[in-house]
Amino acid sequence: MSFHFNVDILSDKMGQLKITGYQFRSNEYRKGPIEFMLGMCSGLSVDQFDIPNLLKQSNLRCPFIKEKNYYAYNMAPNATNMPPLLPSGRWMMEFKYLYMNQYEIFIIEWYTGIEYDAGFRY
Repeated sequence: MSFHFNVDILSDKMGQLKITGYQFRSNEYRKGPIEFMLGMCSGLSVDQFDIPNLLKQSNLRCPFIKEKNYYAYNMAPNATNMPPLLPSGRWMMEFKYLYMNQYEIFIIEWYTGIEYDAGFRY
């Protein structure tokens, strides 16, 4: 992906990220147990959810300057760095980027699945 902002985002107070997980149940995606907010700047430095690996081929750094081109390529998480005990199945993760905690900048919907090894082989 590549994009640019139409405003400067200099701190977590100016830019927020709302993450919501929707699990596929009864033939549709329904809101699941995942929902939280992060500041855009502090969210880039989180070690969980394989963020460092996801962003290794990107120039996403805070502060974000208006009209500068930002990019992130080959974003594929390593499953060993995900939170344990998430329910298996199909998921849609919604990443909502907000300006001043009220204006939507953009939304990313990421479709994925979780499978666990049963622990035995035939």
